Amino acid sequence: MKVNLHTHTHSCRHGSGNIADYMVWAEREKFDVLGFSEHVPLPGGLLGTTRIKMENLSCFWKEFDEAVGNYPQIKLLRAFEGEYIPELMNFQKELKEIWDLDYMISSNHYIWENGNKVQFPSQSDPAALKVIVEQSIKLIESGLGIFFAHPDLFFAYGCPWTPDSKAASRDIIEAAKAHRLPLEINAYGIRKQPITAADGKVRKRYPIPEFWELAAEIGGIEVVCSSDAHTPSALWRAVPEIIEWAEKLGFTVVNERLAKEILTR
Repeated sequence: MKVNLHTHTHSCRHGSGNIADYMVWAEREKFDVLGFSEHVPLPGGLLGTTRIKMENLSCFWKEFDEAVGNYPQIKLLRAFEGEYIPELMNFQKELKEIWDLDYMISSNHYIWENGNKVQFPSQSDPAALKVIVEQSIKLIESGLGIFFAHPDLFFAYGCPWTPDSKAASRDIIEAAKAHRLPLEINAYGIRKQPITAADGKVRKRYPIPEFWELAAEIGGIEVVCSSDAHTPSALWRAVPEIIEWAEKLGFTVVNERLAKEILTR
């Protein structure tokens, strides 16, 4: 089965293409299962420039239902990409019920302090890394999502691989293992422009090879390989590459298994 469970449209306000545009590519690529997972809308317009508006949800899901009818050969799934925000975890879980979602994704895009977002560090900052670990573990324990998207995203702004960031990575990986939560290797980072990290190395923002090599060394980790597409033409771009890499590292890729579990509920 060809499965992608992490997909965004123009409705997230930092992507392009509507659901109909994506379906043209999904049919061309012969997808079996495609999950639309817009960033979860939040009250008060929080993070408003990077997620679907609450007032647009009815139209969005109407467009989704039209695609279900127009492309019966492709199984379409309803989802949100959730966000770790301590005060809003229950709110997000309630949205899952209100909108009859098939699943949610767990994500951590920022450090949260007193209801305000703080960008991930550009250095290997022990204090910031401690908070990232604490919040990642709470997100894992929350049961919000069926997998943890781009768990190595905290390296995206230049944080290098150091003893401190390695220790933080280990804590996150071991928490996911203990809770049997798959981790996502995210192809969006492959498609982005490289950065120069604080140690002077030019690299992709993510995925971080050292993070995933450590996860393979720890063992017992299942992975999801996702496009995290923000434009229709990226729906499957770089995904075969990360699947091949994951399998070489010895991971079990569970895209198909998760899709089957969702479809048989």
